Amino acid sequence: MSRLLSFRPRITLLLLLVFSASGYACSSSTTSTTGTPTATGDVFAVQPPPTFRTQGVRMAVLNTEFMFDGEDPDGAADFPWKANPTAANAHIQRIGDVIKMLHADVIVLEEVENRTVLERLIHGPLEGMGYLPYLVPGKDTFTRQNMAILSKIPIDEVGRTDERAPLGSGNDTYGISKNIWARLTLAGVPTTIIGVHYLAIPDNAERKPQREAQAEVTRRLAEQELAAGRAVIVAGDFNDFDDQTLDRRGNRPITNVLATVKRAGPGDADDLHNVLADVPQAERFSNFYDRNNNGIINEGELSAIDHILLSPALRRKVTEVTYVHSHDPRLVTDHFPIVVTFRPN
Repeated sequence: MSRLLSFRPRITLLLLLVFSASGYACSSSTTSTTGTPTATGDVFAVQPPPTFRTQGVRMAVLNTEFMFDGEDPDGAADFPWKANPTAANAHIQRIGDVIKMLHADVIVLEEVENRTVLERLIHGPLEGMGYLPYLVPGKDTFTRQNMAILSKIPIDEVGRTDERAPLGSGNDTYGISKNIWARLTLAGVPTTIIGVHYLAIPDNAERKPQREAQAEVTRRLAEQELAAGRAVIVAGDFNDFDDQTLDRRGNRPITNVLATVKRAGPGDADDLHNVLADVPQAERFSNFYDRNNNGIINEGELSAIDHILLSPALRRKVTEVTYVHSHDPRLVTDHFPIVVTFRPN
């Protein structure tokens, strides 16, 4: 989520559409202003499933927005399908429908409850697609959210980091309650994928030190993997903006989070690249936040807080970057997937 405990309004008509049809309107894979809005006043038109221009190995990231089973314990946060297994299963189905559009070989997922939910996903809507589930339990005891990976490619090793970094200039430290890493060979390159989900609320100054500490923990892990001769991907919900590449709304961060993570190694030559820069500014959004709670997607409510950062060895193999805007964020998840296609060898 882009805001802690700030969830979109429960619009009765929209939820009825979701639970009766388990579907969503479709229009184009970019943010063309010629598409048909999904509700009166929307500036966003849901796009049709993406048509990828190139073949290769695809890696994606998606915040699933509380992909839970609807059974106790569901954590302390509220969400529409909490304590409702039928509605929760419908949400799992809708997330699966989004994933099927991505044709991804590896997918980093945020806000997953547990491995059981992953099993429901791959043996339900994703049946027969060849995904194996990976989840390392995290330490977010409030929301009970975890990071997960689905992969068709063999993963050699998976884990998480419990390292902590200084919190500002004091003696306190802070870590990343929700993270996962996986080592594999991706597009012929030994690679470590680092999945992260940072503390929410990008413009909250009180949370700035915590998110900057999380970024430093990530940077250290990326530096370690680069030093071991592996390429690095850092992907997930950073809950923050890029200071070098502005998103659709032109948001500027109050932190150095993205700058810190991108400065992964000892020199400029090994800095990580944000694929946000590889699409037009109008397409640079991965999240909808209903600031005025009116149920309408207004200009300024679409932003990029999810990112995929690549080290040079993988950036050179990129053939296509796609921000997939093919679902209504009020009906499925308030985040959109990002897909990167790599030349296979």
